[in-house]
Amino acid sequence: MPYRETNAYGPNFIKPPPDLIDGEEEYEVEAILNHRMFGRRRQVQYLIKWKGYLHSDNTWELSENVHADDLIKMYHKWRPLENKTRQKNER
Repeated sequence: MPYRETNAYGPNFIKPPPDLIDGEEEYEVEAILNHRMFGRRRQVQYLIKWKGYLHSDNTWELSENVHADDLIKMYHKWRPLENKTRQKNER
């Protein structure tokens, strides 16, 4: 049977649509939760909490794809990049 929303359970979670910037879909970053060095090239990735989305929708994104310079600066104020590389080398 197809799903039908009922009053008993309330409305489904509605995800906000992306913004269109220069013809490209862009989602707003709410917070940067973590970072890691990923792949053979050891590229920086950030775990992103998207504004208006559940935590289950968080994704790992390459640093070059994250357009939230102020949030990145604030994040690295408390979690410098060196910490991740140093932790891995100490193991």
